[in-house]
Amino acid sequence: MLIADLRLFLENKFVQVFDEFVPLCANDFQTASFLSNLFWWSEVAEKTPEKQGWVYKTAENLKKELSLTRRGYEKARRILLQNGLVQYRRGGVHGKMHWYINREVLLAKICELRGVAVPEASSKYHYDRDNFRLSKVIPLDLWQSFLDGVIASGRKVNNKKKIAWQRMLLEFHGRKLDLRPIMELAINNGWVNFYADEKHSVPQPSKKEQYQQIEQFKQELKQQLDEREAQPPPDKTTIFENSGYRAIQDFLRKNGHKK
Repeated sequence: MLIADLRLFLENKFVQVFDEFVPLCANDFQTASFLSNLFWWSEVAEKTPEKQGWVYKTAENLKKELSLTRRGYEKARRILLQNGLVQYRRGGVHGKMHWYINREVLLAKICELRGVAVPEASSKYHYDRDNFRLSKVIPLDLWQSFLDGVIASGRKVNNKKKIAWQRMLLEFHGRKLDLRPIMELAINNGWVNFYADEKHSVPQPSKKEQYQQIEQFKQELKQQLDEREAQPPPDKTTIFENSGYRAIQDFLRKNGHKK
């Protein structure tokens, strides 16, 4: 019998334990298994942006997937928190425990373990104070100020509203509108939405358009200078032969003045 034959009798829920996770988890295999499990489900959760990378685990899930007892779970949680690898909170209707892997911390520790430099961040997203994933085209400082204003007005802020606000801002960005004046206008007026007021939002040219405009200006300026240099210097003798000078002389003669 082949191993492949045995696989037919198993549920496809095996999650491997990554080698790097064992030393990062104080060489505790159960903790490394828990982190590997969270890692796998976090990758699945990223396909659903509204989850913002959070996954929930019940005691039943941990018992079934990892054979973790309550004591083993509490030990794993303590090790992960001490190393800054995760965050957790209760959420949802039944207050299930949700987990979030601190990506930057995990990456830094893996690189330290391997003795290599941490690569520069190339993500298209940043995160607000609630770990909401936000496109980097949206200014994070103004986003936080806007949220503060909404909360100060007595309204609640949740992920559903954040998704709608982000979608709105990305639509404005797609129309090449500058988001800063739009967001500043909403903040200053205490609004709970964003409005693309053309008086306060100036279309922003793309980098390619800006470059083309600069190059066109340089070419026009060079052409004007070349044309000016190509012109011969004015002949002073012709100044007195123009019609304007003759009209002045005629006026002086009529009024009795000598030339």
